[in-house]
Amino acid sequence: MMESVIGTLHCTNCVTVRLVLVPLPSIFLEGCNNSVYHVTCQQARIHTTHNATFYIHVTSKAIIEDCKGLKFGKRTKFYEGYSNDLVAAGLSDVNNWNDVDDFNWLSKD
Repeated sequence: MMESVIGTLHCTNCVTVRLVLVPLPSIFLEGCNNSVYHVTCQQARIHTTHNATFYIHVTSKAIIEDCKGLKFGKRTKFYEGYSNDLVAAGLSDVNNWNDVDDFNWLSKD
C-alpha cells in the first residue's frame, strides 16, 4: 500500500527498463526506449519514445508524440492493495488503454 500519492512521474531517457508503477495521476515519459511499462494513471504523455511496450490503465487517453514502435495492451499486472491505491490516487475503474491519440497524426488534419 502506498504511503502517499505521487503527483506526476517524469521519466527522461530511461532505456531498457521494466517499470511496474503504483497508480498515480499522471506520467510524462520522454526518450524511454526499448522498455516495458505497467502503468495506471489519469493522464499519460509519451514523447520521443521508441520500441516500448505499455500495459496501461488510463482513465483519459494516452497521448503520444514523435514515437515509433509502441505497443499498448491492457494492464493485467497487479499487486496486493492495488484497489486501495487506485482509490487513494483518485482514479476510477474506467480504462481507455486502447484509445491512444498520436499528436503527430492529429496535427496533420
